Amino acid sequence: MLTNVDITLFNAVVDKETRQEKYYSTLIRGVSYYESEAISANDGIWTDKSVYRFRIPTIGAEIEGNKTYIPEKKFNAWNAPMYFTLQKGDLILIAEASDQEPLTRADIESVAKWQSCRVITVTEYADNTIRGSDAIKHLRIGGA
Repeated sequence: MLTNVDITLFNAVVDKETRQEKYYSTLIRGVSYYESEAISANDGIWTDKSVYRFRIPTIGAEIEGNKTYIPEKKFNAWNAPMYFTLQKGDLILIAEASDQEPLTRADIESVAKWQSCRVITVTEYADNTIRGSDAIKHLRIGGA
């Protein structure tokens, strides 16, 4: 496991006027990161893909602008710039790519190309901040 990578999390928000997804960024430092290869078979066709795991500790991670994590439902209702959330379909770059303006997916992909990193799509997440000691509380993200 690699530790202390910096990631930029892009939360997807549907613009009410244009009905298009816009992404708002949050830079997070001190994230634990693990990458592995997964192989699967479907109808006799073998495919492989990279699988990513991130853990954002509640102690030790530095979150841009001291943003606070809130659950997905509250985030979609509030959409306030002082919060971030985790939801399926969000995007992650293992790089510093924070930007105050909302971005499109194409904008994020061009930033990733410029910084020579992959665009990772959040496929699962868990809020593990409810139980346990402060030392082990974290947000877990799975992506592909």
